[in-house]
Amino acid sequence: MNDEPQDKRPKGWLSRHHKQGVRPWRKTRLSFLRWRGTVMANPHAARLYRIVVGAVGSLIVLIGLLLVPLPGPGWLIVIIGLFVISSEFHWAQRILRFVRVHVERWTHWIMARPLWVRWTVGAVTAAFVALVVWTAFRIIGLPDWVPELEVLKYLELQ
Repeated sequence: MNDEPQDKRPKGWLSRHHKQGVRPWRKTRLSFLRWRGTVMANPHAARLYRIVVGAVGSLIVLIGLLLVPLPGPGWLIVIIGLFVISSEFHWAQRILRFVRVHVERWTHWIMARPLWVRWTVGAVTAAFVALVVWTAFRIIGLPDWVPELEVLKYLELQ
């Protein structure tokens, strides 16, 4: 019989953990998964957990939808909210998959276009954002910290 170890690794091979150490979030993730398993073992706690996850995820999605027309990461916040909800609900996983597929299609489509088309799409998007911001300021008024109001009052006095 062969007394050599049956290790199929090449000689001198070290695992990633030996080279880089244990991944920093692994312990935290495993602790969370153990805790979640304990929660899911109790039907009442599981129902409450799903309600809390659904409420927090829905709140994040609503905040993101309110921020979509404004400059900033509105759609990113919506997708983060969908990630939270999809951790517990299969219908949210399907929506997230739909969004991912269509964002990839849009990205591939726009990148296959000539540069002038990409610039035009970017300019139209920037113009839309500027129109939304201008409309919002027309409806709610300019904030007090905007310095132009003081300059205009000074010019009117002279």
